[in-house]
Amino acid sequence: MSGLVFRKTESGKAEIAQRQAGLAPATRQLLILVNGVDSVQTLLAKGLGDVRGHLDTLLSLRLIEPIPAAPKAAPPAATPPVPAPDTDEPQRLLALQRRAYQTLQPHFGPDTPTVAQDLLAARSIAQYLASLDAIQAKLAIYMGRKQAEREIDALRH
Repeated sequence: MSGLVFRKTESGKAEIAQRQAGLAPATRQLLILVNGVDSVQTLLAKGLGDVRGHLDTLLSLRLIEPIPAAPKAAPPAATPPVPAPDTDEPQRLLALQRRAYQTLQPHFGPDTPTVAQDLLAARSIAQYLASLDAIQAKLAIYMGRKQAEREIDALRH
């Protein structure tokens, strides 16, 4: 079960907004965390307690559903060489995220975790760069479009 990935159903999305199922706080928190990307193992690592019990409750109420595993394709007849994975990317991404968070902290103060949520959740440099565009729009409200553009451009490298 630890490799499974779950996503919210339409009922699950409605439950987050309407709170009609009377979920226990920990179960509701897990419903919020289910995102269609993180595996059960990842959710267990967040230290939420009885994750499997909460998942069983959410499944029985049909608020979440497992994402079907992608069928494995047959290998091609002649396999082209696979480029070596960029082993530096995770470290570079983490360094970029830390620097961006520190740069944004003086501008957004206690709201920085909310503003930088997508930035911190990025799992690739492409996702990180995409999240900067939304932050730039928010930053422009406070410091003007051109200054916000300069601040964010500095975080792109």
